[in-house]
Amino acid sequence: MLTAIQRFRVEWGHCDPAGIIFNPNYYIWMDSGTHALLQAAGYDLIGNTHNDDLFRGCPLVASNMEFKRPLYFGDVTLLTSRVEKFGNTSFVVVHEFTHGDDPKPVASGSEVRVWGYSDPAQPHKLVARPAPDGARELLSVEKVVDVSV
Repeated sequence: MLTAIQRFRVEWGHCDPAGIIFNPNYYIWMDSGTHALLQAAGYDLIGNTHNDDLFRGCPLVASNMEFKRPLYFGDVTLLTSRVEKFGNTSFVVVHEFTHGDDPKPVASGSEVRVWGYSDPAQPHKLVARPAPDGARELLSVEKVVDVSV
């Protein structure tokens, strides 16, 4: 599967008063990892939401996180994101955070997302639909892409 990697520096604003990362930041970074993965695959999430009147993106329907050890102010973490599996209307993205040369994760988590569309009969209602044409193939390429800026 396609793998996107990106680096984040733990800044002061990511931390509690003791300089230890405030754990909700991992969820923000996992969201970034998923969007970077879609972009790296060549799937233009933003463009598709503008070009398809019914497509509303890939909303999150479940997530989890396991914390092994903390990161601190100034640490740089490497986030690795990839699709683990596809369902009919959903896909699971797994994320792993490492620090330095240590291959053991400091944290890992996953997200379940769906391909979300407005229901034409009830535009305020969101429904899950099968993946758009080509999306699975784009995310299934065996390749690692560094999306760090």
